Amino acid sequence: MRLLEHLWVLAVDLVRAAVARRPHQAGVPAPLAAPRLELPAGLVQPDRTTCGSACLVVARMIGDRDYATWLESGEVAGRTRDPRPRRRRFADEVLATHVRTNRWYAASGAPQVGWPRALGTAPWALAHELTATGGTSAPGTRHRVRTVSPRRRGEAYDAVACAAALGHVVPLYVGNRLLPRHVVLVVGGDDAALTAYDPASGGHVTITRDSFERGGLRVAGWSEPWLAVLPAGRTAH
Repeated sequence: MRLLEHLWVLAVDLVRAAVARRPHQAGVPAPLAAPRLELPAGLVQPDRTTCGSACLVVARMIGDRDYATWLESGEVAGRTRDPRPRRRRFADEVLATHVRTNRWYAASGAPQVGWPRALGTAPWALAHELTATGGTSAPGTRHRVRTVSPRRRGEAYDAVACAAALGHVVPLYVGNRLLPRHVVLVVGGDDAALTAYDPASGGHVTITRDSFERGGLRVAGWSEPWLAVLPAGRTAH
């Protein structure tokens, strides 16, 4: 049984390495010009399946100050005040986002592969949603999914850190050796470490370069970086 487990892990690693060999665009679009928002504490995912959706909502909050103000206070110019408590407003927005991302068509109207909500948010659906809403880049900016090969984690780290240093947020899928299981949102970083919003706790976690390259993360109980959703170098039309 142990031998079968090792063979399965090896097969998974080989597939990830093969996928990660595909050429990736080096260009990263400019982020939005507005100053970055400092996130309030307590933005916790409402259930076990909505980590990806929570990251999408927080990405939009960072890039859209009016949206962030509405989620925080229920008030925004031109709209009636929302009477729900902040925690309920955030939870409802995350749940609505989860429904939207898991349909058979993206927010843009383009077809996509539907995904059971019980399994979280598929990476391609998360990329489609960020392409439509923008996050920290202009709406319509194409986002792509980059596989983190166990053999080339340093290159993936550099891509994530570069985007973060330029002002972008980057959803990062983490898990164990076999599967991605959780999504966090990288909100800053440099050559030494990344800072990420963790929807499981509503707080921030530090991901060092060393732990990323070793596959020794300590993020919500998960150790392996699997996938990063990055802004691409051109805008979708």
